[in-house]
Amino acid sequence: MRTTIVLASAVASVAIASACASSEDEASELVAPPAPAEVPDSGDGDDGSVADVDVPDTRLPDCSPAGWCITDFPDEDLVFRDIAPFEDVAFAIAESRSEGIKVLEWSTSTNTWKYIDDGTQNATPIGTFAGRIYAPNVDEVYFTVGPSHVFHGKRSGGTWTWTKQALPDNIAGHTDSHGNPTRTNRQPTTTLGVWGTGAGDVYAYYSNTIFHRDPVDGGFAAVYVADDLEAANEHIFFSSVHGSGPNDVWFVGARARTLMTSCPLVVRKSGAGWERVADSVVSTSANTACAERPGTLLIGGPGTSGWLLDIAPVSTTEYVALHNRIQIGLWEDVYATAIRITDGGYSFEQSLVPMKIGTGNPGSATSLWRGDGETWFTSWGLVLRGSDDGTVSVSTLSRSGGAVVAPFYRIRGTSNQNLWAIGARHAYHKTTP
Repeated sequence: MRTTIVLASAVASVAIASACASSEDEASELVAPPAPAEVPDSGDGDDGSVADVDVPDTRLPDCSPAGWCITDFPDEDLVFRDIAPFEDVAFAIAESRSEGIKVLEWSTSTNTWKYIDDGTQNATPIGTFAGRIYAPNVDEVYFTVGPSHVFHGKRSGGTWTWTKQALPDNIAGHTDSHGNPTRTNRQPTTTLGVWGTGAGDVYAYYSNTIFHRDPVDGGFAAVYVADDLEAANEHIFFSSVHGSGPNDVWFVGARARTLMTSCPLVVRKSGAGWERVADSVVSTSANTACAERPGTLLIGGPGTSGWLLDIAPVSTTEYVALHNRIQIGLWEDVYATAIRITDGGYSFEQSLVPMKIGTGNPGSATSLWRGDGETWFTSWGLVLRGSDDGTVSVSTLSRSGGAVVAPFYRIRGTSNQNLWAIGARHAYHKTTP
C-alpha cells in the first residue's frame, strides 16, 4: 500500500562557477522538533489494543501492506543503528539498556537475529555509543563504537575472532563529542564510521579525519585530515561515505560552529587524489550561516545551511545526498541533493522530499538508499519511496493500520527487492517490489 505525492516544487541547479539556489517553501518552525526522550513501546492498532512492535504476535500479520516484514531478535529493547545486508545474510549494530552495544547476524533460513560479538565493545571506557557497520563478505565484519574505536571480526569454522583499534582525534583542544555531536534538530549524529569498496580497501572516519586500513598490518592510518579550521569553535565532521570503487569514494558531512550554523561538506577521492567538492565559510550568524568558499560548491545556496547526513551512488557520474536544510535560522525541509561530475568540475541540484506527510513526523530525515530508479528515505516511523519521475510514496510500515511510533535510523539494501528499514525495536525486511 502506498500513498503517492507528485512533487511540484521547483529545483535549484547550480554549477560550481556560480552556486545559487532558491527556497521553495517558507520555514515553519525554529528547528526540527526533537524526538521524544523516551521512545513509546508501540504504535496503536486499529482499536488501540494491538501493539505494532517487532515482537512476534499472532494477532497481527507478519508483513505490512507494502511488504515490510518483522524479524525476530533476542531482546525487545534493541535499538538498531546500522545494517550491512547481503542476499541471505545481514549484519547489524544495535544498542540497548540491558545489553549495551551488540553486533548481530540475521539469516533468511531462520528469519532470526543472533549475537556474534564477544562483548569487548562494552568494556569501559569503550562502548559509549553505537557507530556504523560494514561487511565486505559474509565472514568478515567491521563496526565502530564510541568514543573512537574500530572493531574487525573474521569468522573461521563458525567462530568469530575480534580485534580493535582506537582512532586518534585530530581536533585537539575541543571538548565536544567528535564522534557523536548534536546537530540542528538536537539529535546526535554519528561521525564515527567504517565502510569499504572491498576486503582490501576499507576506510574509517572519525570527526574531521578519514583513515585507510593497511591490508598487510591491519592498522588504520590517516589519509585525509580536514584541518583548515578558521575559529576556535569551528568543527569539521564526516557523517557518511559511499563509492563505486577504489578511485571513486565520496564522504559527506558538515563544517559547523554552532547548533544553528553548519554547512554541507563533500570530499571525494578519485584517481587524481583527494578533492574538496563542497564546502563553505561558516559563521555564527544564522542569517548568514554559509558563504561561498572559492573553488567549491555552496550546496543549498545563500541563506541555507544544514548537514549532509547520507550519500548513495546513482551512477558513476552522479551521487545523491541527504540534506536536512535550514533557511536563515529556521527549519526548512529535507532535500535530495544530486551531485554530478561535469566537464567543468561539479554541479548540484536539489529536490524537496516531503517528510512531513508522515503523521507526527518531525520533518527531518535520517538516511537514504538508492536502488534501481528509486531513492528510499527513513524518518520517524516513516519510509518514503521516491522514483526518478518525481513521485514520492509512503511505503507503509505498519502491520496494524496504526502509526509506528518509533524512530528509524537506517535504510539499506542490495536491491529494491531486498531492503531493510531499522530503528528502535524494529528491523523490517522487504523482499517485494
